[in-house]
Amino acid sequence: MSSEFIDILLFGVIAVFLIYRLRSILGSTDGKIVNIKTKKSKSSFKPKIVPQNTNTEFLDGANKAYEMIVQAYQSNNIENVKDLLTPEALNAMVQAKAPKEIKFSEVKNSSILEDREEDSRLIKSVKFETEHYNVANNEILTVVEDWGFEKEKNTSDPNWKLFSIKLVS
Repeated sequence: MSSEFIDILLFGVIAVFLIYRLRSILGSTDGKIVNIKTKKSKSSFKPKIVPQNTNTEFLDGANKAYEMIVQAYQSNNIENVKDLLTPEALNAMVQAKAPKEIKFSEVKNSSILEDREEDSRLIKSVKFETEHYNVANNEILTVVEDWGFEKEKNTSDPNWKLFSIKLVS
């Protein structure tokens, strides 16, 4: 036998093998369709969204929210942060006007004062120690406030919303 005949025979065997493998993997078009029935779950279990925030993650987010809300309040653009406020807090901040001579500087310290569940809400109270700059008197003011944040337990919204502000000093 010549080498060309052996080459053709070898390629023919490889082609037959590949066709056989493809047919066994892909199947044929003979119209046989096998329906696989799945069991329907009888359980009415719905996963509950549980907050995964640790206190440090929450405080980082609270500090950022504080800065965003105060800066929006001072620039009279409180509507820009309405997703971070309850409707009552939004209305109160829209009606109140920020003093133009006092500008926010930085958050010096923050800590969680209270962490509780109330009905369908999660509530956290945060103490902020901040510095503000008084442009008129050219002095730095230290302000201590307690801010209350709330979140619905069964919501997909990850944002905590500001619902109360209490000036401590």
